[in-house]
Amino acid sequence: MTELTIAPLTSQHSAEISALAMRSKAHWGYSPAFLKQCEAELSYSAEQIAHKDYHFVAAWLAPDTNPSAPLGFYALQCLSSSQMELLALFICPSAISTGVGRVLLGHAIEFAKKQRATSLIVYSDPHAAGFYSRAGAVHCGYQVSGSIPGRELPIYQFPL
Repeated sequence: MTELTIAPLTSQHSAEISALAMRSKAHWGYSPAFLKQCEAELSYSAEQIAHKDYHFVAAWLAPDTNPSAPLGFYALQCLSSSQMELLALFICPSAISTGVGRVLLGHAIEFAKKQRATSLIVYSDPHAAGFYSRAGAVHCGYQVSGSIPGRELPIYQFPL
């Protein structure tokens, strides 16, 4: 894998990462109607990126830390003093299966540990469930989708 630079995102990246999230979701063959239903949930505002309870980080090809587009990003949300949620982990379709996701997930886990979280929870897309399981997450149930009525998302937890 090519060397990556990992760096925090700023509010100026809002539209860019929202578009990346949609391209990444579309990679899995979801219909345009399905993607339209997910649009609000996969949009990240400048205010959200800047908020103290969120942590947004992206990966770029090294050594350039400010190219026009990141290869992927993740977002963590602090839920309590001991629990964080991996709110987002999206990879540019051309970089899926190249190791970028593993690098970003490892970075997110290390950040959560530094914040003294004891668990990291993930409401996974079904297509990503195997990725989280292989990374050591424990399947602990299902959650109804916030975007698609009747759809259930697998819940995973990383004990930290």
